[in-house]
Amino acid sequence: MPALISHHVSFQLDTGEWLFKDINFSLPEGVTGLVGRNGSGKSVFLSLLTGGLTPTQGSVSKVGSIGHYSQLPSALLNSQVTIAQFLEIDNKRSALDAIAQGSCDPRWFEIVGDDWNLEAQTLETLKNLRLPTDLDAKCCQLSGGQLALLQLYKLFESDAKILLLDEPSNHIDSVGKTWLISRLRQTVKPVLVVSHDRELLREVSGIYQLTALGLHYFQGNYDTFYAQQSQQSLALDKRISQLESERKRIERQAQINREKAQQRESQGNRKRHSGSQPKILMDAMKGKAELSRAAALTNQQNQLARNHAKLSELKKQQEVLKPQAVYLHNAQHAKKRTLVILDHLRLDFGYREPIDLTIKHMERWHIEGDNGTGKSTLLKAIQGQHQYFHGHLKRMTQTVYLDQYFGLLEPSLSLLDNLMKYCAALPESDARVLLAGIGFRKDTVYRKVGDLSGGEKMKLAMLVVSHIEGEPLLLLDEPDNHLDIDSKKILASALHQFKGSFVVVSHDKDFVSELGITRTLTLNQSQ
Repeated sequence: MPALISHHVSFQLDTGEWLFKDINFSLPEGVTGLVGRNGSGKSVFLSLLTGGLTPTQGSVSKVGSIGHYSQLPSALLNSQVTIAQFLEIDNKRSALDAIAQGSCDPRWFEIVGDDWNLEAQTLETLKNLRLPTDLDAKCCQLSGGQLALLQLYKLFESDAKILLLDEPSNHIDSVGKTWLISRLRQTVKPVLVVSHDRELLREVSGIYQLTALGLHYFQGNYDTFYAQQSQQSLALDKRISQLESERKRIERQAQINREKAQQRESQGNRKRHSGSQPKILMDAMKGKAELSRAAALTNQQNQLARNHAKLSELKKQQEVLKPQAVYLHNAQHAKKRTLVILDHLRLDFGYREPIDLTIKHMERWHIEGDNGTGKSTLLKAIQGQHQYFHGHLKRMTQTVYLDQYFGLLEPSLSLLDNLMKYCAALPESDARVLLAGIGFRKDTVYRKVGDLSGGEKMKLAMLVVSHIEGEPLLLLDEPDNHLDIDSKKILASALHQFKGSFVVVSHDKDFVSELGITRTLTLNQSQ
């Protein structure tokens, strides 16, 4: 029976910060989700489970081999590996080719085994996945969605007994997501899915949530989880409100007691001065009153201390669960000038029909279409990073392209250095305020970008591109891919209120519907 368990696992960053502490985890049968805010450590936790990282404290035990899907396949993006090589069928193809050429060497037959229809079957699979039916095509030439589908197909077909999927629906279109959901429903292996995709999380039978407060398990799918979270959040808010009311009541009562004590003391002083009462009796009464006041004061201080401790702890929980912000700088110009003109532009691959469009200031364009139709390529063409097209393209403004892999950011530089690099006119104090707005305060602004999670990089990148001088046209290639659910909603709201212009590629229908899109360009699969 496959098993994957963590025992009191903790992980400390190079900066000395504890990413999480004392995590206990056990992967149940079926499909389980793992959710958490960007930067909470989900991908790190997965690396601990796979053995890619070693816990600072605690241990991980596993029974059965693990198959791991990574959301950023840098090894494939930066190599010349072909589809056949990635699927590990190139040796059998060579053997089949040798036999077809007339060789009777037994080693070729041993390599082929029973896979005489291997090439035809693989090509049929690629066709069904809408991938290039060229086994010698290089993986680095595939779109992000095509590469994701290829990786997932190989993983589901592998002998791995346990599957760990890190954001598997990122980059893939609606057809690809339908295929992924179908494979998850069919598999009998234990699967852990790290995701912010609400549609995908509705397919799980339980959800782990990772926060700074620890790892907590919820039975049921995303809708059940969200309902429970909403109830807990309301209960937390109510308890905080009650404690704040209690604190005010204690403080009011303390003030009333002080005023009464002052009145009694004044009355006592008048009697003392009048001489109507013996001095020894007055002194005794004064001492008794002082003891009573001291006891009452101590009791009130203890009540306030307990209230403060409870309130502080609950507000800490509230801060952990509260979504972080995404800040965009708004343009100032109101004139609706023309920014980009595409005149009969034809891409050299993907969508082959001529594209005619004009992008004007304050317009929000959504480019939709299947994987491989050239959505990212079109954005790169507008940016000037891709020249393989026919027709005319005229830019009359500065453009900034934010790709799916955060190529804009320098991994070796800190968050603060990246922001200051692109926004040189921004005072450091203002830069720190902006970074604090997306969750990075004090010394955390010196974290290296290479150590950030995908969602944290996206928040930083959005902050950078919207603060570049000159009010450039933003070209956003799936900016929502690496964001947690709350951050997606916040980014959508920020873009909706953004006074500048942008062109966005996204497969998330919920996200797109919240952007206030004014124009849509659809790139259908080429025939």
